[in-house]
Amino acid sequence: MSNDKIDDLFDKAAKQFNSSGKALDQDTVRLQEWLETQPHLPKMLDAQALKNFLLLNKCSFEITKQKIDNYYSARSKVPEIAFEMNPKRPYFKEFKDMIYFVDYPQLTDEMYKITYFKPKGEIIPDKYEPVYTTRKYLVMQELRLRCDVMHGDILVFDCKGHTLNIALKATPVFIYKTMVLLYQQIFSMRVKAVHVINMPPFVKTVINLIKGVLKPKLAARIYIHSDEEVLKKLIPLNLLPVDFGGEGLSLQELEDDLEARCVKNQELFDRLDEIKVDESLRPAKLEDDDTLGVYGSFKKLDID
Repeated sequence: MSNDKIDDLFDKAAKQFNSSGKALDQDTVRLQEWLETQPHLPKMLDAQALKNFLLLNKCSFEITKQKIDNYYSARSKVPEIAFEMNPKRPYFKEFKDMIYFVDYPQLTDEMYKITYFKPKGEIIPDKYEPVYTTRKYLVMQELRLRCDVMHGDILVFDCKGHTLNIALKATPVFIYKTMVLLYQQIFSMRVKAVHVINMPPFVKTVINLIKGVLKPKLAARIYIHSDEEVLKKLIPLNLLPVDFGGEGLSLQELEDDLEARCVKNQELFDRLDEIKVDESLRPAKLEDDDTLGVYGSFKKLDID
């Protein structure tokens, strides 16, 4: 994607929050200056990543500062999810052998990113943990921060091949940590829709757990469909993989593209393995410390 195209997309997205591409540029410089005054934080976010953080937080400068701090602090507060996410780790290959979990490179006209989850066959419970899905999603988010314009998500989950043993691994604590980490305290992603297809009856329990920590308006964006045919009416055919009856790239092509991007950015993931917040240098207590550590009570999450 050319720089001019990216600039146009940032400007288009910013205008939805009564801002502009020019204002984003100015606030990005301010964020860079603010980061220089935060001795406890590593310096891993380039200008495009900072712009995306501003967009994700509706161009609010103060909220963005908090979310950037959370982005770094989560690696020590929720290490089992946020830290073990280097694509070269062995379990990523095992996950890839069982499941397609990929994002489509082109955005929708409304600037949403579509991400697809589809088992390649039988999922082996002994080799699959729900946290692997979360970690791979974080890998995609890291790439998007630096190479995309982040405005919102459409998620498609094909649950064919899921067994009861796999569903039972999605515990309430894990679901809560994942929702807090991904959608409230760090990325603040706006979810347009989650489409679930081929769902065995026991997966409904997991869906209900997820809905239980969401505000009603957001829980209502989780749609359960009997099969994949409905996707042709909900997703542009050119962005729907042929595996779902669309005219877009195949899931294998999307996986190959994602793997190539990971290889190209392997140095980034190696550096992310090493970064840590130096709490001894923190100017003030992390505002969301309790939430990131999941010490508090479960509460409804407002993801918009």
